Amino acid sequence: MILRDKIIAQLDAKSARFRAFDDDFQAEAESYIEALGRLAKLPRGEALDLLSAHPTPGALPTPELDRAPDLCLGFPARWGNHEEARAWACEALLGHTTFAADGSQILPSPDFSVPVAAVQVAWFENAHTRDGSYTKDLAFEILAPDELTVEYQGERQISEQAVSLRRFELEVETICRWMERVAAAGPPRRLPLALFDNTLVISFADRLQGELRARYVGAALALLRCSERTGVPVIGYVAASYARDLTHMLAHLFGLAEAGRIDDARLVAARLDWGARTPLFVCARGSADRKQQGVLESYEEYRRRVGFAYLKTHQGAPPARLDIPLWVAERGRLDEVVDLVRAEVIVGNGYPYVIETADAAAVITARDREAFYALFQRFAADAGVALRVSQKAASKARRR
Repeated sequence: MILRDKIIAQLDAKSARFRAFDDDFQAEAESYIEALGRLAKLPRGEALDLLSAHPTPGALPTPELDRAPDLCLGFPARWGNHEEARAWACEALLGHTTFAADGSQILPSPDFSVPVAAVQVAWFENAHTRDGSYTKDLAFEILAPDELTVEYQGERQISEQAVSLRRFELEVETICRWMERVAAAGPPRRLPLALFDNTLVISFADRLQGELRARYVGAALALLRCSERTGVPVIGYVAASYARDLTHMLAHLFGLAEAGRIDDARLVAARLDWGARTPLFVCARGSADRKQQGVLESYEEYRRRVGFAYLKTHQGAPPARLDIPLWVAERGRLDEVVDLVRAEVIVGNGYPYVIETADAAAVITARDREAFYALFQRFAADAGVALRVSQKAASKARRR
């Protein structure tokens, strides 16, 4: 229960702090918007020369910079209504198989003396044929106590992070199996596409150490290598990105104070109409902690082989970030891939339909979790596992 009057009183008391935050944002935004305008007029070669002294400048321009007036690559198609847009999208997707996998998880319960967890990954494959054929399925994996232990500062201990890691690995394995299957069937008539509901540059692993970090990086590299080897593009789709690769690049180019408020998506938003995108940039991100190496520096041959662009997919929101392996552009497939993403977004009413469907299939509800824990208790009793359940959990179960 919350009390409305108390909330309003607290907000009023701290209104000056909220206004100060907004004022700081506006001041910072103005300087970076001005710098973005300068970048739009800067030849790529000159920009690369200015950035050459910085090992991790945030981003590096690709040749697209020189053919993107005002840092915008427009989308010429226009429709009178959503029905016309869907007709275009259906035609653009026809014959192109798209695929996505997404996961959810059940964490170890602190009420159980024996730790147990689970991950579930669902996938959706849409062949985009006229008869509407598709495949939707899922995998469920239980994690035993030994699979929930990770090494931290030289010791093995139970960690919830092991569950998130296994979910990430299983999502990657699912996508890779599909890409290998597509490649084994021979050259497809039309380009297939895998969409990954995550970034391909897993900077969250910067905060991790040892085994956890190494396994995350190993999974990301496996995904990138499989994509290039099979020739099936995998695109990391981030609907609400707070990345600051472009802002870091601008700071290095024009001597700006490091951005503390504005991010790339909000910085470029005003330059893009629906369907338009920025030119492709190479991700050259460092670590937020300057005392340690950024995770991208561990990407071996892909250290500077992951690109990104911002695509306007919703008129009322900042653009989405697309993480794109550079081989896609080098083989001349970038525009085709981005068109497929646009079409998926139209079909999904603002979010890629193939990701949306996989996500809906993967969801584990609160009731599902309760059922899982009940099944584990029954299993423990039948298998002779000495499981103790806290009195609090037993009381809650009786009340329900």
